[in-house]
Amino acid sequence: MKRYLIGLIVICFCFSTIQAQLLWEISGNHLKQKSYLFATHHLVPISILDSIPGVYKAFNRTQCVVGEIVANDPTMIKKMTEAAQIPSYTSISSLLSPEEYHQVDSALQTVAKLNLSALEHLKPAMISNIYVMSLYNTVYPKENQDWQLDSFFQQIAEKKQIPIVGLESIDKQIDLLFNSQSLERQSFLLVGAIESANDIETEIKTVNNLYKKGDLNELLSLYQNDTTKYAPTQQEQFELLDNRNQEWVKTIPQLIHQKSCFIAVGALHLPGENGLIELLKKAGYKVKPVKK
Repeated sequence: MKRYLIGLIVICFCFSTIQAQLLWEISGNHLKQKSYLFATHHLVPISILDSIPGVYKAFNRTQCVVGEIVANDPTMIKKMTEAAQIPSYTSISSLLSPEEYHQVDSALQTVAKLNLSALEHLKPAMISNIYVMSLYNTVYPKENQDWQLDSFFQQIAEKKQIPIVGLESIDKQIDLLFNSQSLERQSFLLVGAIESANDIETEIKTVNNLYKKGDLNELLSLYQNDTTKYAPTQQEQFELLDNRNQEWVKTIPQLIHQKSCFIAVGALHLPGENGLIELLKKAGYKVKPVKK
């Protein structure tokens, strides 16, 4: 289950002041103005921003908001719906054994109040997402209307008519979500999500607490050092993080030399040797945590 929870970053909410490792300042290398790099997570409420020193001040200083994608892309829902459809030549029942089918069906009925037969037209990756998000609902039922921290800044920018830029197209992100793994691999991981569900509450709190502390390195370590049989392969880790970071760091300099940018991307994209912080430093920029 950890691969799903941490992948959603790429996290008990206590609102004591958290450390500034979630918010980083980019300067140097002949920049005329500072830009900011912010680590987001899909499963935290927007109210956590009140506990992050300097985040509103940094946001209000910038002239452009940058995200992984442009969240209000009018074609996104249509494209995602199409990409999540399972090919006509197969079905969930043919991808799962009878025992696995019953196992997944029972879990969906318990957690999501859905029968697997109602989701027969969806790829296993989409069913996994539905199941995991439903599990999160059972742990934090009061948080479910306040999740979209990663798109919050884009929503404000849209109201203020501030430019919004995506580091990758919606097509590329959808392809990563639903087409980068075989249907057999997706089915295997769907069963893994069901089998790992007993640990969901503990794992959610672990990941949430690490995010709250701004401990990006430990979040990355938790993801990379997963030794369960459902852990992401090295290739999957590369496609999800390193490869995308390498592409994004080609685009970010072009943006921050034009305008002061507020760059909000999943937390796992920041730390590590191949994370955005180190890649930007290697490109000649000063990247430092914003202190209170």
